[in-house]
Amino acid sequence: MKLKHNIFFILAVAALASCSDKEEVYDPGLKFSTTGDVRFMASIENCGSTRASLINTGEARWLGEDAIGLVCTDGTVAVLPLDGTGDTRKAIFSGTIPEGKTLGEYAVHPTNVSVIGKELSINLPSEIAPNSYGSCSLMIAPINNSPEIAFKQLMSYVTLKVTEVNTATSKLVLSSEKALSGNYTVNFEDGLENGLQAKTGSEILTINLPERKDATISTTFSIPVGEYESLKLEAFDSDNNLLCEKEILSSTFNAQRGGLRSLEAEMPKVSTVKPVIEGTILVADTYWATGNLQYIENATQDGFQTNWRIAPEQYMFVNYENMAGVNKAVTFSPSAYTPQYDHFNWGGIADPFSKDPNSSATAAVGTDISGKLFTDQACTVATTDFGTARYGDLAFWASKGKYRMPTKQDFDNLTTKASRQYVSVKVGEGKYVTGFLFFDPKEGEAPTINEDVVEMTPEELKKGLFLPKAGRRYNASDFNVNVQGTQGVYWGSEVITGDGATEPCYGFVLSIANAGVRYPYWNKAFDAKAGFCLRPVYVK
Repeated sequence: MKLKHNIFFILAVAALASCSDKEEVYDPGLKFSTTGDVRFMASIENCGSTRASLINTGEARWLGEDAIGLVCTDGTVAVLPLDGTGDTRKAIFSGTIPEGKTLGEYAVHPTNVSVIGKELSINLPSEIAPNSYGSCSLMIAPINNSPEIAFKQLMSYVTLKVTEVNTATSKLVLSSEKALSGNYTVNFEDGLENGLQAKTGSEILTINLPERKDATISTTFSIPVGEYESLKLEAFDSDNNLLCEKEILSSTFNAQRGGLRSLEAEMPKVSTVKPVIEGTILVADTYWATGNLQYIENATQDGFQTNWRIAPEQYMFVNYENMAGVNKAVTFSPSAYTPQYDHFNWGGIADPFSKDPNSSATAAVGTDISGKLFTDQACTVATTDFGTARYGDLAFWASKGKYRMPTKQDFDNLTTKASRQYVSVKVGEGKYVTGFLFFDPKEGEAPTINEDVVEMTPEELKKGLFLPKAGRRYNASDFNVNVQGTQGVYWGSEVITGDGATEPCYGFVLSIANAGVRYPYWNKAFDAKAGFCLRPVYVK
């Protein structure tokens, strides 16, 4: 629920004098009635600003989409919309009391309340938008046989200014020893006298931020009346990771009925350390698996389909132990299918190893299969059933939804935001696996590219994403894996054209050739029937 009614404008004090010229003049033709068609002139009690909030006038005004609720004698609420444009402290509300019902003693705002006898219940919202004015402005007006009614504020208002909001912040969460949201009940007479009294509880209030945000966020919200010992503000990113937190109050905060106070909070600097997710390495804003996807007969890995796994180390691929020296090509040519494989066609699930045209997907240009499963070769009939999927994202299928194929955005970030180093890893006497190590540059520094080979240990590779030159299979062969040691080719999830291609380029391919990285890469022998590696991405 996002409520904007009964806001009070944040105006300069000097502008206060100009407010009165928009006040609606009382219509002497208004007649009081307890049944049928009714019209009421409703005013709003101003909020009491303090020296701590000199920029706020406390001027409360109706909005054009506002409505009030008339409590009938049977406890139902008849809704009366505002009759006019709003932006006034007084406004006329018109409507009809339903047939068979009679007006009671009170009017309420907002209208989504429930009434039993002399008590009103309301569910205070738990989420608001930034730059909003009043998360829920609960008010009550006594009805004393007159078409003029005056609403009294039952809550207290806080204008909060938060500075140094980190760009990764998706939401700000306010919490206290008092319940800031959730269900509240108040007696009408007690509420008019003492306001909606705060109760002990852990219900929070979340301020959702837009995708593009300023470093300073301002918002006004209402809280129940009472003394608050703590008001903590937490910042979370889009994955719900806690970035930082701040205690706003330095002393007891007395929230008074109809009060208006201003608070400020400067958020702490956010650490660049990201949360660690087991089995992944974070590079260029993406959590990559710590090894290529593999089919190994009798292999077991928790959460994976039978015979499927992530390679135990980043540098491992089928036949890696037979590599020669640096930049020495090896061709892996089994005479028949072997029960271990890590080069797959694009989009095949039922048969991801074959060059048969019916085994790979034939999706249209613009299709992205990352995290998706299909029953048809054109990838137009989606399914969530892993048992019936025939085409789509092989990594997603094999991991039962834990990992997915990298997208164009993942590869774009990797090739533009990450530094990369040409690396060799010794795997035996005179035997080396080569490839590129991608890693995030230091904060404030631009990415660098070093194509001079540097030898590293498997442990040193853990500081980044290592893509080995595991070879590739042409679309004319089922099993021959060529140029291991000098080339490595990796599938993406999207179908594109361009870059000299006269037909669709499946998978937005990233290719490592000798000491360079080519992206996107296409040639006529690299269509969907070819066999490339897959480095999966963790599904958040």
